[in-house]
Amino acid sequence: MTRVIALAMDIAKPERPVEVSRLTLDAGFSTHWTGWDAKTHRLVVTGSAGRLFLVKLDESTGVVTVDSAFHDANGKPGFDFANREWPHGWKGTGQPHGVVFSR
Repeated sequence: MTRVIALAMDIAKPERPVEVSRLTLDAGFSTHWTGWDAKTHRLVVTGSAGRLFLVKLDESTGVVTVDSAFHDANGKPGFDFANREWPHGWKGTGQPHGVVFSR
């Protein structure tokens, strides 16, 4: 099953909201947490698939896109937490949970 994140709605007329942009992530990905960075206009998105994505929001148009410049060694957008050697010496699969941007 493909999960979809609808991130942008025009609510200028609250009685009739309009979808502005819809973003489809990996099949089987179910969103868990998002964090907004006002400085870079990006959302960080975690979910059920052990992967983290950065999503760009064009605030003037409402269009949302995956930030393809943010990818790991395999070139696939996002960051894969599966079977990694972590800096503190542990090897295994991590599960991202909450996320925040820091100033």
